[in-house]
Amino acid sequence: MSAALVEHRGVVQRVDNGLAVVAMETAGCGSCAQGSSCGIGKMAAGRPATLLTLPVGAGVRAGDLVTVALPESRLTLSAVLGYLFPAFAMLFGAWLGSLLDGSDGATALGAIAGFLGALVIARIAIGLVPGLMPAPQLVPVSTPSQPFSNEYDHD
Repeated sequence: MSAALVEHRGVVQRVDNGLAVVAMETAGCGSCAQGSSCGIGKMAAGRPATLLTLPVGAGVRAGDLVTVALPESRLTLSAVLGYLFPAFAMLFGAWLGSLLDGSDGATALGAIAGFLGALVIARIAIGLVPGLMPAPQLVPVSTPSQPFSNEYDHD
């Protein structure tokens, strides 16, 4: 069974030295059942296209419609590492600061130290563990074939 993917469409702007610059749509990804009520899609609406530089295989050219896919499990792990870990470290730092001194200043400094420490730890972990940072895949979207001129003519 293959892993679920979060997919987002884009258009290849240019291809240089095996790297494609892809302009991504500014809307929700459409990977879940939220559809048009997606908060992320509503926040992104009206913004300029996001440009991503991704490795590309042979056969992809400027102007091609592509899908950028990311395994859902990797996205979840990145969210935990990027959002939950710093938040919990900040709370732990605030708790530790309040135990050491009991003042609001020590609690605030502990929270700041916990947050910054978590960011440093996450950055080091991403550098040391290959595959911890998700790598999106660039998947060309097959375009429908052009109909022959006599395809719709029936006798």
